[in-house]
Amino acid sequence: MKMIFQGTFPKNNTRLKKRRGVTDVISTMLLMAVTVTGATTLTYFVNDGFVSGNLGSVSTSDSSSLNLLLLAYDTRDSASLLMMNDVDNENIVNSFLCGVTCSSFSNAIPENGGTEFIVLQVQNNGINPIFLQDISINGVVHSWDSSTSGISLDASQNDLIGGKYPSDGMFSIVPISQNPLIQNDDIQIQNGQIVNLLIKLGSDDADITLNKGIHIFLNVGAIQPIEFFIESGDAR
Repeated sequence: MKMIFQGTFPKNNTRLKKRRGVTDVISTMLLMAVTVTGATTLTYFVNDGFVSGNLGSVSTSDSSSLNLLLLAYDTRDSASLLMMNDVDNENIVNSFLCGVTCSSFSNAIPENGGTEFIVLQVQNNGINPIFLQDISINGVVHSWDSSTSGISLDASQNDLIGGKYPSDGMFSIVPISQNPLIQNDDIQIQNGQIVNLLIKLGSDDADITLNKGIHIFLNVGAIQPIEFFIESGDAR
């Protein structure tokens, strides 16, 4: 009897080891499949965000109180940017967003050889007001033009006095619910408010050719600025 038991135990152990070996292989393969699928899905959504221009990120200790959404933008070499009358980029000489090349007449409107405009439409979807301190376009910082405070927007002709539209290298904030359009009297964007950010390129801005990415940072005083990536020559 002892010899019979001694002869059967090695066979059972061998079968058990084989089963364990197959189980380990299957588990490893399933884990690899899940990892590859997850990485592929994440890559798709990240790339889709950059292509569509809808990628926005913010790092803050209280994300519920700070939420600035990019609703639309207009970087065309065209007229009535984001349906704002007289805000035009119609420059018959240049087929790109003109910055440094137009610095000789930078404060003029684009039609008269001045630098061109970029318009961003954003909404404060947070619970508190947001204070927009500056806007960075491809690494160049643009500050708020205080001379536009409470002034009716008029970019139909060169602004010889100042305030009718932002000076070169600066921006103004234009609430969309008003008619006529009166530019914000400060840098505050109220909770739920939708505004157009009217940015005029300056002599520090490189010319932006069509179909090129524009990297935008909105500094609202958070730990990290809010980041967007849009395409030159496009409107969405």
